[in-house]
Amino acid sequence: MIDFNGQVALVTGAGSGIGRALSEALAARGARLFCADIDGDAAAETALGIDGEALAIDLAEPDAAATLVDHIQARTGRIDFIASNAGVGYRKRLLKADLDDPALARMLELNMLAPLRLAQAWLPHLEAGGTRGRLMITGSENSLSVPSAVKGFGLGLYAASKHGVLALAEWLRDEAVGGDKPLDVHVLLPGGVYTGMTRDGLGPDPAAWPAAMAVITPERCAEIALAGLDAGLFHIPTHRHLADDMAPRHAVIAEAVRVLGL
Repeated sequence: MIDFNGQVALVTGAGSGIGRALSEALAARGARLFCADIDGDAAAETALGIDGEALAIDLAEPDAAATLVDHIQARTGRIDFIASNAGVGYRKRLLKADLDDPALARMLELNMLAPLRLAQAWLPHLEAGGTRGRLMITGSENSLSVPSAVKGFGLGLYAASKHGVLALAEWLRDEAVGGDKPLDVHVLLPGGVYTGMTRDGLGPDPAAWPAAMAVITPERCAEIALAGLDAGLFHIPTHRHLADDMAPRHAVIAEAVRVLGL
């Protein structure tokens, strides 16, 4: 089990949902929390309950990640753990979507690029201080497949951002290991979690959501996330069905290899 006592942790998107639950779980393990969110009041509410510090910041702004990391480094001299969790949804059918929609560009920046910007800003501090950091990026079950429970929901562009952040995390891990960089990378892959974002898309009553989603609470998601960190996992799925949803993709590639005689 990772000992977070005396460690400094940053959680983005900490004002609600998974981010709030992660903040509380890390604080319960002894970490000193910085709770960042675009909604400063929500971040403050999270921080108040765990004796943390709240930071209002919009990580869709390209320079926000460096500003955030540098601020915490100046305050504490260290960051040991970052949960890059901030994200937004986007529900538009691909054949009807406005690809010039500013909200789409914002979603891609926040969901996909912000974690990489945090890593770029943080690594020089880790190297200068001779310390090792741990980065956990929140992806999605949509990072891995088209989940059977949400087919037809028009999540293609959102899923692309989550596919993208998984690929970036995989290559980031490769660069960190290959370059002997002091950074461990993990990807949290939530299935159905009862948060504001899922509630807005599917309605306020989780009992009415597709049963196949097997909805869990943010607190259960955070518990699984920390268990995955303790186990040293790169992929940290929150639901058993993520493996089942990936099976058809593997099967069709295997069949294509057979047909082509490869």
